[in-house]
Amino acid sequence: MQEKVFKILKIVSIIGGLFFLVVMGFALYAFFTSIANDPQHFKTWLEQFGWFGKVVLVIMMCLQVLVAFLPGEIIELGAGVAYGTFEGMVLCLIGAALGSYIILILVKKFGIKMVEYFMPKEKITQLSFLQDEKKMNKLVFLIFFIPGTPKDFITYFAGLTSVKIWNFIGLTTIARIPSVVTSTIAGDYLMQQDFWMVAGIYAITFLFSIVGWFVYRNIVKKGKGEIKDESQYINSSI
Repeated sequence: MQEKVFKILKIVSIIGGLFFLVVMGFALYAFFTSIANDPQHFKTWLEQFGWFGKVVLVIMMCLQVLVAFLPGEIIELGAGVAYGTFEGMVLCLIGAALGSYIILILVKKFGIKMVEYFMPKEKITQLSFLQDEKKMNKLVFLIFFIPGTPKDFITYFAGLTSVKIWNFIGLTTIARIPSVVTSTIAGDYLMQQDFWMVAGIYAITFLFSIVGWFVYRNIVKKGKGEIKDESQYINSSI
């Protein structure tokens, strides 16, 4: 009886948490859209908090990672506008690391049922080759380093593996630097009203993202071919 009650409470807490994330997701999406339309307004908004504005930015980046489907580039651009290239990058990386830590802790606690709210089982199966510990670190670093790959979704999947939390966070934080700093540089130039430079940065980033997506698809396709029984990992995680 007691076990059944705990099971019900677990389900209710997961549903409640996911509902909160979805609501926050839509709210943040609207807010991030306003950042894209008027970055200067975002800087002014953060400045009203004083030094606590940096904490607010970290929390926003953390929530972006948790919700996963929100574009992180928008808030990274805002960070560059508000705090410049380097400081904006550092704050974004701290927020992303915090979000990744929370995801890994929650997924390791609640398992695949939580991941399935963010990823269909077919996608989880496609990534099952990442359970190979010998390849895990190299592939994760590559996936996070390449622009245009679904980084935050991969973080949810990583929680299903035996990956060491702090190793994963350290590795992915370093790998995120090029994509984050690109956005904060663009934000810094946007603040200087150098629109040609901003356009050039995002044009190059867009091209790399296209290449990155094809590389990611190739990694998944190759990894999928190396898994003898794709259902074995998924079934054992349920």
